[in-house]
Amino acid sequence: MEALLWRDYLCPWCYLGRDRTQLMERLGVRVTPLPFELHPEVPPEGRPVRPGGRLERVLELVGSECDALGIPFRKPARIANTRRALETAEVLRLKHPGAFAAFDDGCYRAHWVEGRDLGDPAVLASLVAEAGADPQVVDEELREGLGVAALHRSMTLAREHGVASTPAWWVGDRLLIPGAQPRATIARWVGRLLERAG
Repeated sequence: MEALLWRDYLCPWCYLGRDRTQLMERLGVRVTPLPFELHPEVPPEGRPVRPGGRLERVLELVGSECDALGIPFRKPARIANTRRALETAEVLRLKHPGAFAAFDDGCYRAHWVEGRDLGDPAVLASLVAEAGADPQVVDEELREGLGVAALHRSMTLAREHGVASTPAWWVGDRLLIPGAQPRATIARWVGRLLERAG
């Protein structure tokens, strides 16, 4: 069974949602991550996390669940503009698939564990190199517009499937799972789909 996953690296629920993706994969679902620019209004230099704001409360919730699952988590002081990171991930997925998973993982780790700025082209170039791709080649492909076009296609597809927030999984071409639902709920829903498909 196939699933599409729309995610944004700046979304704390998407970081936690990686655990849900792993659960789906263990159940036999092949998940393809796609970009969803959740907050295009974030300026290029990013913005600070406002003390006492809604995001801070979300970070507390996500941090608690990460602790319970043994997932490393560090609350970021700033929220990055992730447009270039999402476009870069798509260039890798489409043109350098062998480097995509490592880059995808690296972006989450950089933002949610190491406190690095995903809006910084130098950070992204470093992550591309660490993933095994040539940053100069990827940069050329970005300048040609490949990433912009891929992000636009993904956002259009997300809207066609009723996706308005992240994470969101479209499973088996029939079930939309919005948000990092409880693990038991996801296992039950996906299990039913697999039974029907079997």
